[in-house]
Amino acid sequence: MIKFFRKIRQKMLTENKFSMYLLYAVGEVILVVIGILIALQINNANELNKQNKQEQNYLIALKDEFNYNQSMLEKVIRKNTRCADASFELLKHTGPGEPQLSEIEFSKLLMGAVFSEVKYLPSSGVLEEIISSGKLDIFQNKELINHMSSWSGVMEKVRFQETELTKFRIALIDLSLESGNSRQLVIDSRGNLFGLTNSKFKNVNRHLLNSVKFENAMTVFLISSRITNQNYYSDLEEKIKAILLIIETEIK
Repeated sequence: MIKFFRKIRQKMLTENKFSMYLLYAVGEVILVVIGILIALQINNANELNKQNKQEQNYLIALKDEFNYNQSMLEKVIRKNTRCADASFELLKHTGPGEPQLSEIEFSKLLMGAVFSEVKYLPSSGVLEEIISSGKLDIFQNKELINHMSSWSGVMEKVRFQETELTKFRIALIDLSLESGNSRQLVIDSRGNLFGLTNSKFKNVNRHLLNSVKFENAMTVFLISSRITNQNYYSDLEEKIKAILLIIETEIK
């Protein structure tokens, strides 16, 4: 097309038709501009399609990741609930006087309360890739962008609370190590699973129920456990549900 106009311009110049030459020159410029605009539009459309496809791929991956995170959170909530319930049962029997629990009952409850770490371990590979690669902008839903960008901040709060809970848990473990008998505690709660035989020391664990120090530590542990579920894990659970709901509406 450009070669065709060039021949026409040359003919106009040889025939001294300058005004017609200008007209064709302007027409050629307009055609070039139109061609560039069309090319840009096509390129933009292709780029948009590419981004939309990438967004859909990420949405599907995020759905899998947060479905997994939801199931992991449900598990850690159940575990923390069991720990809190065991500590609550122990607190029913603290105080002076003869404990109403046997050594075996006490050991099982204590092991159930504090000898299991409570920590939420979500998968975050897809989300971290999106954020680190600067791909947040390809998502069209602003609410989803806000949820993804604020995820790390929410997890920091959860981690802080879990650290506090772990401190109280370790304090109880240290107290049982200091004033109790770990060997008998394991045997009474787990049997001879580890090949241990009974300790020669008798009545060496349930006497902790007579300790105000033990009661204080167990009380703080119980409160921290309940707060972790009610104020932190529950908020995180709602956030995950909101993210999954948005993802479902955005997947085409």
